Amino acid sequence: MLTQKRRNLIERYVNQHELCRVNELCKLTSTSESTIRRDLIQMENQGLIKRVHGGAQSVKNFSRDVSQHIRFNINHDAKIAIARYAVQKFVHAGDYIFIDAGTTTYEMVPFITKIPHVTIITNGIETALCSLNHGIETLLIGGKVKDDTHAAVGQSALEQIKAMNFAASFVGVNGIDYNGNLTTPDPEEAAIKKAEITQAGHAYVLADTSKIGERNFAVFDNIKDVVVVTNRLNLSQKKALPAKVNLEEVQE
Repeated sequence: MLTQKRRNLIERYVNQHELCRVNELCKLTSTSESTIRRDLIQMENQGLIKRVHGGAQSVKNFSRDVSQHIRFNINHDAKIAIARYAVQKFVHAGDYIFIDAGTTTYEMVPFITKIPHVTIITNGIETALCSLNHGIETLLIGGKVKDDTHAAVGQSALEQIKAMNFAASFVGVNGIDYNGNLTTPDPEEAAIKKAEITQAGHAYVLADTSKIGERNFAVFDNIKDVVVVTNRLNLSQKKALPAKVNLEEVQE
């Protein structure tokens, strides 16, 4: 297959699926992994796609959420490291904590089993099921469930959250822009995230480095109001954030 034809095929596929892995593109084009990675580097330089760890992301549909089953597989090792760190440093025995319907926050659950008498409140279907399967006291927020992220949103969910107080909230994010704004594609989900932060004694945003410098449609808070837990940042990623930021970098 000619290089340009292959890259056109990759661009269409990435835009259609919004987020995909390198091995998917290898199968799609019957091409080696090394060739696909070279293609993605060139295509990112041309502004056609955005590379993420292990795959590629569309640059055209920033106002839409990516399906949950895809997001679980992207930057998975980094998410586990961030989740482990957040639990070990910020969750304490007897806490009532809110865990947002995100894929990084989801990874916290197995580590919480080592801390006694923690109660998890969540608006995430997968997080609630995982928590129950690990024998953790669980409260699931009800509301309209989104098809893509499996998060409960809407006025009913919002009212439930506003009637509670949490020792800490652990919140997912789709992008943190150069002004420090915390963003996500959906305004309804943004409202839920804002309430999670407001009702918490301490708020932590869990975000791997692919979210740094990104910007989505709906702003739900600013980095100055939370602690951001991420993996190790390079120099350009640090420059993409405001100078004053409460940042915890996971050194693994």
